[in-house]
Amino acid sequence: MPEQSKPDELIQDDLNKVIGTALGVAAEQLETHGAFMPVGLVLTHDGDINLVAVAPNEVAGEGEGETELDADQMVADLFEALTQQREQNRAAAVVCDIHLPDDSTDAIHVMAEHHTGLSVSAVRPYRHAPSGWEFGNPFLEAGEQTIWA
Repeated sequence: MPEQSKPDELIQDDLNKVIGTALGVAAEQLETHGAFMPVGLVLTHDGDINLVAVAPNEVAGEGEGETELDADQMVADLFEALTQQREQNRAAAVVCDIHLPDDSTDAIHVMAEHHTGLSVSAVRPYRHAPSGWEFGNPFLEAGEQTIWA
């Protein structure tokens, strides 16, 4: 097996930082508030991790006079904000809540990108059990380049 080059290791480290932080932030919000809103994270050229938030968008709910957060619009707004800031960062991620119908469970979904063009998604199933929140092991899949497209 060939040895990984330094640049590849740095890219992997950057993506691991934003993914790990995003999963931690979402899990902490679930444990504290029982839910979490979509949020962005950036890894600056200086190595700092910063949160990026957007104002929640509301849409009409199912009942009369009810409103719900439009999480899809918030995710789109986050990607737009991160794209506008991309020159200041070397990696970025958006974290949101998704439903996994095949597993009948919800999951934390992190879409992470690196300025070099690598993108990856992490999915971590979770559920609320009588004993508290239970988190499955995260799994990775190929991501879609949006910020540095």
